Amino acid sequence: MSSSGADPEAFRLAMRRAASSVTVITAAHEGIVHGMTATAMTSVSIEPPTLLVVVSRTTRTHPFIRRSGRFAVNVLAHGQEQIARRFAGGIEDQFDGISHALHAGTVPIIDGTAASFICVATDAFDVATHTIFVGAVEFARHTNLPPLVYHDGRYRTLA
Repeated sequence: MSSSGADPEAFRLAMRRAASSVTVITAAHEGIVHGMTATAMTSVSIEPPTLLVVVSRTTRTHPFIRRSGRFAVNVLAHGQEQIARRFAGGIEDQFDGISHALHAGTVPIIDGTAASFICVATDAFDVATHTIFVGAVEFARHTNLPPLVYHDGRYRTLA
């Protein structure tokens, strides 16, 4: 290993061994809604409720979060693989046929998810090719549905 860090391919393959919840991060700006599939989301603090998401600066969703200062994290439920695939692709009208609502007129919340969070971006840190958005959670809800999990390049459910 060189002093510049791990081999990127070895890093990618090792990260595939870490199981993660599958989320769709959504945002809206000037009446346009957008979203992206992501696994890089985690809790930061319970008091006050805070979480973070990691978003590539090349995604179409990134400028929506930057401009609006708000985002939602929709934790997909088992059986919502088609939603994960839809928001991972380059479809123009991502929300067409996806049951959702604008929470308090701000950001889209997808129906039938395991959990959802509405956040105000309080901090943003650029790291390499991505931005870490820290969000103060204004609203959280959960269901008893099992989450959709991504592991080793495949969607899975908890056993």
